[in-house]
Amino acid sequence: MSSITCNAELPVQRAFVSGVLLVSLLLGLCACGGGDSGALSASTPVAFTEEMVFMTPTTGAAAPGPGAVYEIAVMNLDGSGLRQLTNDGKFKFLPHFSPDATKIAYTKYSVGHYAEPNAVTDVAIYDLALGTETVITHDGHDVNSTWSPDGSRIAYINTFEASIWTVAADGSGAARVSNASGAADDRTWGDLAWSRDNWLLFTVGQTVNGRFKVRTDKIRPDGSQRTQVSDGGPNCTPAGLEQSGDADPGWSADGGTIYSSRGFPVPPAGPPSGAVERKLYAFSSDAWYSGKPETDLSLATEPSCIEGVPKGSPDGKRVLLFRACFDTGSLVSGIYLTDTSGAYRTKVTDGFGPDWNPVAH
Repeated sequence: MSSITCNAELPVQRAFVSGVLLVSLLLGLCACGGGDSGALSASTPVAFTEEMVFMTPTTGAAAPGPGAVYEIAVMNLDGSGLRQLTNDGKFKFLPHFSPDATKIAYTKYSVGHYAEPNAVTDVAIYDLALGTETVITHDGHDVNSTWSPDGSRIAYINTFEASIWTVAADGSGAARVSNASGAADDRTWGDLAWSRDNWLLFTVGQTVNGRFKVRTDKIRPDGSQRTQVSDGGPNCTPAGLEQSGDADPGWSADGGTIYSSRGFPVPPAGPPSGAVERKLYAFSSDAWYSGKPETDLSLATEPSCIEGVPKGSPDGKRVLLFRACFDTGSLVSGIYLTDTSGAYRTKVTDGFGPDWNPVAH
């Protein structure tokens, strides 16, 4: 695919893992730091009626990591209507509503926790009407489930073979979309998202001459028209740090914009060793070319934070995301809301991996 030009000089010592975000961050910390970031712009909305699904921590963790347990919950953005849906003590990751908002798909860890190499992961579906969970894949390596626009199928990543698959919502008819070639610029895939105009977005881990970073590609569900849409920025990954480049990209409502957690090989203010800055970035979903415009949506008054798993709202005006900042002297983290220009950050609740209810707006 693309050639790689990076300015990092140290060899990478970490392997890219599907869905990696904050792997080295906060693993020794617990309690979400509390506190409210406050309204940082006069334009910040003060009330929301929309609903979101998210990962709620049950072990006091500030972000996913070994030993942390998250359950699936829903809540209105004004803080009302909180309901924890699952409660079996198994780690669950990145939930998404079906297009009709009757079901929720997520990664379930039957063994282990996030970032543990021997974890067993599959795709699970929670039926909101029945109050039941059904595990629909059984490979033990399946993650990052995402719904098709019509809700008939679910796409996911098989991490063992770095491939994308789709399956019917009842678990039948599994079909391979495509897989990484294993070449230096196409080593492994992760972080899947399905757009309303029927593109599958995913991240690509790439290594050249010992240097590593992550870019973003898209592909049709039939495996055709694979297209690079970003190069992950100019930085590669220094030894011992989380990967530079893109992570957990999400679509805008119209499919024209991609929001990404862009990693940089510099530590944010005051975190544990190994963490790196991650900024909310936006770029078009058109094919990448040298000099393609990208927009840094990080907050100018708090430039040194970690932001990730961004999800554009159904009305195309806002973005939900996770953020953690340390420059106040203590950790402040959780799920936040901003607009598409990144003008403010309003904390919604503690937790991780939020996504919008597509019909509750």
